Amino acid sequence: MKPHRPALLVGGGFLAGVLLLVLALDVSRAQRTLAGDDARFLSQPRVGSYWEDDGVVPFALGRRLAGVQDDLEHRRAVQRFWLGRPRDGLGASPQRLAERARAQAGLAQSEEDGGPGASQTATLLGVLALLTPPDEAERPQVVRAAAAAFRRAIVLDPDNEDAKFNLESILRLVGDQRNRGQGGGGSAGQDGTEFGGAALSRRGSGY
Repeated sequence: MKPHRPALLVGGGFLAGVLLLVLALDVSRAQRTLAGDDARFLSQPRVGSYWEDDGVVPFALGRRLAGVQDDLEHRRAVQRFWLGRPRDGLGASPQRLAERARAQAGLAQSEEDGGPGASQTATLLGVLALLTPPDEAERPQVVRAAAAAFRRAIVLDPDNEDAKFNLESILRLVGDQRNRGQGGGGSAGQDGTEFGGAALSRRGSGY
């Protein structure tokens, strides 16, 4: 005997209502998780498992409906920057160099997509460019790429003091090298790199 049609409709409507309720809770949960993990990231940027709560509904649908997916990808790229331990300079381990490469790819994609924190993104890309061990012949290209990133950051946010400091440091270094007639020398910074003065604070990151 077939079930009565109205009963099927009522049952289907009930299930749809439950699904919508759970989905709404997932959307709210995604927003709370983002805000809470942002605060924790500020104090401990190298701890894993931030921003990984996918909610109850499959495929992280609640998070996607909350419109935070692009923000999330940007945050993960920023965390990879810190996992790459930029203060280690050019002497970082292969694992940390790999994290830097992933951070560079993620931040470049975020900038291309017009993601959040555009000025901070450009600043971090400039720092990462300087932390990429170049061949001697590639050194001028690295410096130009970093300077261009810091200039973009300043255009996007004239109050970005990190970008201003970094750009000024690069221009001063290049000027000193030219004055001494040394095309690729330069003095080492405190972290063992030629660009040890790069500002690495998280100030202005939005976290």
